[in-house]
Amino acid sequence: MSDTRTWTFNDAQDYLNDTAPPGKSVYGLGRINHLLELLGHPEGNFPCVTIVGTNGKGSVIAFMDALLRSHGLKVACHIKPHLESVTERIRIDGVDSTERKFASSLGRVREAVDNGWSRDDRPTYFELIFAAFMVAADDATVDIALLETGLGGRLDAVNSVDADLVVLTSIGYDHTELLGNTLEEITKEKLAVVRDGSTLISQLNPPEVMQTVRNYTKDHGVRLIEADEMSMDGYDLGLPGPYRHLNAGLALQALNVLANDILPSMFPDGIGEDSVRMGLISARIPGRWETLRPYDRGPLWILDGAHNESGLVRILSEFTEQTSGSGTIIFGMKAAKSIESIIPALRGSGKRFIFVPVPDMECHDPSDLGRMLREGLDIKDKLSQIQIDTADSIGESMEIAARTTPDDSAILVTGSLYLVGAVRTELKEKI
Repeated sequence: MSDTRTWTFNDAQDYLNDTAPPGKSVYGLGRINHLLELLGHPEGNFPCVTIVGTNGKGSVIAFMDALLRSHGLKVACHIKPHLESVTERIRIDGVDSTERKFASSLGRVREAVDNGWSRDDRPTYFELIFAAFMVAADDATVDIALLETGLGGRLDAVNSVDADLVVLTSIGYDHTELLGNTLEEITKEKLAVVRDGSTLISQLNPPEVMQTVRNYTKDHGVRLIEADEMSMDGYDLGLPGPYRHLNAGLALQALNVLANDILPSMFPDGIGEDSVRMGLISARIPGRWETLRPYDRGPLWILDGAHNESGLVRILSEFTEQTSGSGTIIFGMKAAKSIESIIPALRGSGKRFIFVPVPDMECHDPSDLGRMLREGLDIKDKLSQIQIDTADSIGESMEIAARTTPDDSAILVTGSLYLVGAVRTELKEKI
């Protein structure tokens, strides 16, 4: 291992993977709490907002980040997962971490582990990165940090932080083997990040979710704000795709609560209409209904990950409307994800489906995915000659899609965000 003062980004990546590979899941908060203590609790030097939910977290963070920065604040964003580089998980003042800064921040974490670790179990991949994020945010003297939860909430490293505000997005079925088989159980897991006496803004969700939210906030003395579906008419939004108006409205209401109730000293001039417009139009997030045209001619490429049924349904509805069902869908999914309810959602949304492995991940066999979709097609679909292909690699799937999709249609890459990231890298090289 290189000395921390000189080690490279490659050394940092090796340390992450050798210490705790990303595929190894070991849940609990004891390790991250111990690690933050060894680092001197950098998370206590700036206010934090936690964004939790099943879908929409990334978009809400993107809008909140842009809105806060347009009001002159320096913002750190903790993003999950990354698309192309782990440096994306630390974003400060609208810019992803450089490899040098990422290595430096993780080096500080490594020193803390080497010099003071007293537990038998070692910190995990995600805990190391979260701690490195806190070090980077503290070093940058940010005004505020936005934290995206990963799995659930109760056992996520983000739950080691007492957030000044929690924003709850839409709740759906995901990771049911760990979070529970009902929406009520899943909601309770996510609400565990909300501290007694704090403030929660909740997007309107199904009745069973909202009743669970109301019961929890009442029992824990939490101030609950049920976000109305705000009209975004008259505003230009930087993020395209389904539900962008809902997510922008939720972010704007969170801004209002921060400025008027929780952190008014950071907004001496209040909320400015021009700043709001600038923030909403400047919001960006890669791999979320991102459109690319890598060739001089040919179909449009659309990138948007969907790791659960509800998220996929939203994306497919938008794609089907845009292409009138003539488009191509490239799809792959990690093995950890249940696909029994996801594959049927693909029906009727495209003319051609190409199933592909997720690079460097344990994933569902493309042949199995293709078989499941083929068996689920009804007579009308079969008569319309829906094409189902499998590919052994990203490159092969892209070649098939580019060759067979009409120029006036589009190609959607969806499923695992790691698949989206791999295709995005290939497309950027062609542009």
